[in-house]
Parts: sequence; structure tokens; C-alpha cells
Amino acid sequence: MSHVASAPHETRGNLLYTEYEDSPYWAVRQLYNHIDGGAKGIEVEIPRYEAPGAETWTVSLGFHESGLSPSKRDTVNSLLEYDINAYGEGQRKLPIIIQPRLAWDDENRPNSVPANLGRATNVKLNNTVNVELDEIPHLIREILRAVCEKVGFDWSRRYFTETPHEYSTITQHERYIRIIRDMAKKLVHSDGVFMKLFMLVADLEGSHVVYDSNNEKVVGYNHQLRFDRKAIEEISKNSRHRPRGMQLKHYHPEHVRKKSSDDPLYHPKLGALYKKNLNQDQSVRWSDRHELVDDLEEKMMNVLEWAGVPTKPGSWCVEDDHFVPEESDRRIAFWDDPTPEIEASQESVIIRTLQELEDSDRDVLEYVAMADGGTVDEAAEETGWSEATVYRVLQRLSGLLECDNRVVSWVSSKMSQQVREIVSVTEDVVESNARLIENVLSVDPRDLERSGRALQNWLNRYGAEVVQGMDDRSKRVKIRVRSILTESKNSTAKGEYLPDVIDAGYSAWCDAGLDAGRFYNAIIEYDQAYGPKQSAIASQHLR
Repeated sequence: MSHVASAPHETRGNLLYTEYEDSPYWAVRQLYNHIDGGAKGIEVEIPRYEAPGAETWTVSLGFHESGLSPSKRDTVNSLLEYDINAYGEGQRKLPIIIQPRLAWDDENRPNSVPANLGRATNVKLNNTVNVELDEIPHLIREILRAVCEKVGFDWSRRYFTETPHEYSTITQHERYIRIIRDMAKKLVHSDGVFMKLFMLVADLEGSHVVYDSNNEKVVGYNHQLRFDRKAIEEISKNSRHRPRGMQLKHYHPEHVRKKSSDDPLYHPKLGALYKKNLNQDQSVRWSDRHELVDDLEEKMMNVLEWAGVPTKPGSWCVEDDHFVPEESDRRIAFWDDPTPEIEASQESVIIRTLQELEDSDRDVLEYVAMADGGTVDEAAEETGWSEATVYRVLQRLSGLLECDNRVVSWVSSKMSQQVREIVSVTEDVVESNARLIENVLSVDPRDLERSGRALQNWLNRYGAEVVQGMDDRSKRVKIRVRSILTESKNSTAKGEYLPDVIDAGYSAWCDAGLDAGRFYNAIIEYDQAYGPKQSAIASQHLR
């Protein structure tokens, strides 16, 4: 299945160059002597990577003490490390540090330098921003050449031209896409896929999982979900990639945009971040960089699909300076959604609990459902039961409610939502809902996969959602399509042809074993390129 290509965000790592041993390091030292120890704001133009034309970069040069001792054969008293900070177009950044690797004797060798590495020059990637991994060696080489030419220093054009040494590593790399704010909420709302994934592995023995939810400036301002290797292995059991700890991120810029207008930064990023410290302090070899990118992109796309967010390029994607919603040329796999088993287990708890309610249980549960929490004192006052009885109720309802320091809350937002929908109606309806849930739980997931995949693919492709009538046959089916559609076959019309989209949806609906007549009479709401939202009856456009 095709999917949208991700863009690079931040990268850290180390590129080792050994062909000319430590000569490039000492050449950089001579460059700094030539410019009296540093310089600021040097503007250079360098050829673009695999593209015509040139790009302007502004470069500043500084240095700091390395803290390393020279080797016995070197004639200097101290070793410096050279800071080179380059800034390109559209907030592209290349901060690097040129470091010596001097084949020290054992007593001087730093722990981070392999014992069998001879003399070399290391380029530390000190958090490059918005630069593709393959472009980084090109930038290092061309920026140094251009700076030396600009300041009149004789630089060897052979330096930094070879493939980085096999010990070169990536310690951090993030990929991202930007999606419209309304669609992104499916990731981070209280019943979203971030919370479901956290719940899936929260009690996995031997794992370390953290969900940090920050809604200070806007809902979804900065949500981070960090998984170690064991947790990732549980989530992506069918992945062809080795298990790597990673961090999912949904975040806005520091200064959140209040109006959408034409500012892409109004909409959040979804990022997938590899970090060394989530992987038992193990880095990724530079030679495995493409596999790492495939892995991160694959995990992002699967999370989107599990959330019901389209994975193909479309109007739900937001272009910015570095992310262009185009189809990726990477091959990835889509896995079965691991989260339904969470909902199924929780719904089973609800069924069992509601079928065994006592009067006091129902009173307390109804109070907590309507108040969305509370305290033991409040529950006792509002229901008329004693505090001792309320505590006994909480013990019996421990599958649904929890009590911490007399504060009552739901075990999960899913529980809260389900129970609120059920306890507010009559006992007959409760039993009906319980039977309905049991019927859903009894469906063989393999049958569900075979019958429903085509429909889910259609929904994902066009950013569609059944907003009415899927579970309630008394209501007419209404489907909201977020793609831009057009009723014109004119090749210049913006958007996909409405009848083609509805035809594909009708076929997928029927393939899923659903009542064809319900789709035939469905209301289809969609966006047009210019003007307000439109609606149509499916039958009027079926061919």
C-alpha cells in the first residue's frame, strides 16, 4: 500500500573518516589559526545535493577545549575541538564538531574510542535539523571547501570525500509528517491511539513505557510516548525490523498558532524518534541508516492507520518548508491493529460488572458517571449511602473505578465513556448493550480482517469517517469525506471525481458484508476546492 513520505527533523551521531587518518583534523586546526581562532557570519554558496542550483549557507566557527590529552607523538600541549555551525534555507541547520582520534596509548584512550581504531577524524553531528541523512556528508564536505575558499585557506579537496568508516553511528534521528489539527486529535484525545498503545504495554513485565501528556497551551501541545525495546516488540510483533526503542511525538511549536489562515504551523507534527538512550545505550550503524528510516516511517504509518487517519497523501496533510505530502518510495508493512484487544478486555469487565450491580453499586456508579469523578465524601453525600458503604462499592467496582487518597476516578477514559453511555438508561437497555458487546467480541478477528479491510482502506484513503448510522440502523448512514472532491470530470478541476470515490466506497461497503441499501441511501459530506462543505446522496452518483 502506498503511503505519504516522512521528512527528517533532528539527527545526532558520529561520522568517522579514516582514509587520511587525522590529517583533516589538523588541517581544520590550521584553518582556525589562519582566521585568528574563529569567525562569524561567513556566507557561502554550495551545490545542492542531487538537485540543480546552489544553496546559501551562513557559517560561524568557534572552538572549545576537548578535555583529551594529546598522544605521545603529537607536539601540542592541548587538543581543541572545532565547532562549526551552518544555517541554510528554511531553518536547515548543520552544527558539527570536528574531533581528533589519535590512536592513543591505553592510558590516554577515551572510553568512547574503539581500541582497534587507528588515527582518524571524527565529525560529531550535534543535532542537525531538517537535513536528510544522505545529504549530511555532502554538506560537511562542501561547506568546509567553500569556507576555506572564501577566507583564502589552502584546503585539500580530498578530505571528507570517502564513505564514512564502519564505526560511524547515529545516536538520534526523528522523522515527521504534519497533519491537520482536527485529524490529529484522533492520536491524542483521551481515547486516542496514544493512550491505547500506552495501555497495551503499561503492565508488560520487564518493559519501560512513559506517556507524557502536556496540554498547557492547546490540547495536544506536546504528547510524548516513549517505548523501550520490549514494549516495541509487543506492539509490532510482525515487523521485519529489529526491535528498537522509540518515541512517538505529537507536538505544536513553542508559540502555538491561534488561527489556521495559511500558516502550516497551526497544525501539529507527528514524529517518530529513535534515541540511543531508549535502546540500552546502543547506536545504529551509519550503514544501516536507510533501514532505520524505513523502520520509523513504518511505525508512524501504522499508528496513523490504527487511529483512522489516512496514510496516503491528501488534504489532511499540511505542507511546510520541509515536509511535502508526496508518496514515499519506501516499502513498508502494515500490521494488524494491536489495540482492539484492550477495548475487548475492558468491555468484558464492563459487562461482568454491570450484570452484578447492587443498588448501592448502581447509585455510586451513576453519580461518578455523571460527575466524571469526585471524592468519597461527595459520593456518600449525593447517594445517601455511608462512606463505609461507598468504600465497599469501590472495592467491588475496582475493575471500573479506582480510589487514591479518597479521590475517585475511572480506571481509563474508555471505561468512563462506555459506562456513561450505559448507566443512564434502563436496565433492559443495559442488557441489550451487554448482548451487543458480547456479539462484537464473539466475531472471529480473522473474519473481521477479511471482510472489513477493503472498507477501512477506502475510509483511510479519502479521510472518511462514518459519523452516523453505523451502529444504529434507525438512523440514515452519513459519511464525512475530508478529501477535496469535484462533480466535474474536467481535467483542470481540483479534487478527485465524486462518482469514482462513491463507486469505490460502495464496492468496499458491499465487500465488507454490509447492507448495500444503506450505502445506496447514505448522505456523503465532502469538501470542495472553493466554497463551503457539500453533501450528496450516494445513489445520485453511483453508476
